[in-house]
Amino acid sequence: MASIPRYSLLQWRNFAGRKRAMVEVEAESDEEGVHFEATHRSTNRAGRALKQIARICIERGCDKWGQGASHKCIAHGGGRRCKEPGCKKQSAGAGGKCTAHGGGRRCDNYGCEKLSVGASGKCIAHGGGRRCDEPGCKKVRSDAGGKCTAHGGGERCKEPGCEKLRQGASGRCKAHGGGRRCNEPGCTKSTWGAGGKCAAHGGGRRCDEPGCEKRTQGVGGKCFAHGGGRRCDELGCKKSGQGSSGKCSAHGGGRRCDELGCKKSGQGSSGKCSAHGGGRRCDELGCKKSGLGASGKCGAHGGGRRCDAEACDKWRLGASGKCRAHGGRRRYEL
Repeated sequence: MASIPRYSLLQWRNFAGRKRAMVEVEAESDEEGVHFEATHRSTNRAGRALKQIARICIERGCDKWGQGASHKCIAHGGGRRCKEPGCKKQSAGAGGKCTAHGGGRRCDNYGCEKLSVGASGKCIAHGGGRRCDEPGCKKVRSDAGGKCTAHGGGERCKEPGCEKLRQGASGRCKAHGGGRRCNEPGCTKSTWGAGGKCAAHGGGRRCDEPGCEKRTQGVGGKCFAHGGGRRCDELGCKKSGQGSSGKCSAHGGGRRCDELGCKKSGQGSSGKCSAHGGGRRCDELGCKKSGLGASGKCGAHGGGRRCDAEACDKWRLGASGKCRAHGGRRRYEL
């Protein structure tokens, strides 16, 4: 590789993981290629001159700071790794473990094991991190714009007309193919949790109730049928709250049908209720009724969940698995 003359310039950079400081960046070439070093000159409390040198990552095209003797940035394998066998993540704090295995600072709130965010010493749920700039909003801001995702913060899907948040490096939302996909052959749904599978193939956390395979909702470890997730704010109502209103669909929560004068819940991405064509339709040729459950068929053509009683073809009610004739009841009737 042809040698280049050594040169230097002063610029503001985040020096070696510290706060922004004026550093002198120098470039030189050797047998391994072109390397960049930054020198920060300062004084200590005694007034003595200090000289700190950091080397930029040696990977071609990378301008991040190298970590440790490898002279590579964290993304390219530099720095200390987690002590847990088989884990390749970066260690956090003095414990030598990554945040997933207990490393890093924890929330100061008693009994909370989540990571602390920012200088407050608390996790996001207990008030840590920076908040949205909108008056009255207590959500966490998602980018340098000072807004949470609900008020326009974060990067959006690059599909024309889509305002959903982008997932991963693809620049698209989950509905348009962004984010990780299920690793089951032929499945194109989004993954849930660390297992690499979608919810239908066992991804995500499951309900704590014995024998229940549904996904958990919220922090309680329960599915909707067993009391997980938010409840309706109406007095005496035990149904699930929909959207930001805090009410169930029957009490006005969630999205409403786009048809003028219709107050029913909108189904799917169409913005219309089932009566006005929203939601999935029955797979049977010529049938325009709503499809029920995973079968893709309406109730008349065998769709929906059926009673668990032997030889009974009636619809089951709630999580009981039985029809009304065999003792089944909905959640609010229990």
